[in-house]
Amino acid sequence: MPTPVNVLTTSLADAALLEPFFGREAEDVLESCEGSFQRLFHEARNLRTPGGVALACALEIVRRAFAEELADRCELGNPQAVVDYLRTFFVGRTHEVFVVLYVDAQNRLLKTEEAFTGTLTQCSVYPREIICRALELGAAGVIFSHNHPSGVAEPSQGDQMLTDNLRRALAMVDVRVLDHIVIASGDAVSFAERGLI
Repeated sequence: MPTPVNVLTTSLADAALLEPFFGREAEDVLESCEGSFQRLFHEARNLRTPGGVALACALEIVRRAFAEELADRCELGNPQAVVDYLRTFFVGRTHEVFVVLYVDAQNRLLKTEEAFTGTLTQCSVYPREIICRALELGAAGVIFSHNHPSGVAEPSQGDQMLTDNLRRALAMVDVRVLDHIVIASGDAVSFAERGLI
C-alpha cells in the first residue's frame, strides 16, 4: 500500500515519494534511473505507463503553478523567479530546448512555449515563427531561454549571434527582447545581467 502523502512529504525517502505514482515498483523505477530525479523526469516524459503519465502531469502542474505566480505577481522583474520557472521546462532533458516567454507592454506573462527542440548540442531556431507568434499573441516583449545539457551554462558565440539576430528581427515589429537565459544543471546565465542585450 502506498505511503500516505501529507504535509511532511519532505521527510519521506525518495522511493516513498514515488509510491503514489508507481506503487510497489517505486524503488525499482528509481533504481533504474540510478537514483536521479533528473533522469526520472526525462524518462517520465517518454514513459507511457500510468505512473509515468501521472508523473509527467505532476511536472506540468508545477510548471503551470509557476506560470500563474509569474503572471499574477508580475515577477518577471525577479530574475530568480524566472529562472526557477524556466527550470521546469528543462528538468531531465538530454537535448536542447528553446523556450519563449511572451509578455505584454507591462512585462506581464502572456504565454510560455517550447518553441523548438534540437539535439544534444544545438537547436535550430526560426525567427519568422517567433515573430508570427509574438504578433498573434499581441506581445510587446519576449524572454528567450534554452538549456545546455552539457551542464555548462556559459553562452556560446552562436548563442550570442542568435540573440542578436532575433533582437534585430523582432525590433522590426516593435517587440523587445528582454533577456536570454541559458540554463544548465545548477547554473544559469542571463544575457541582460551581463549587459549582452
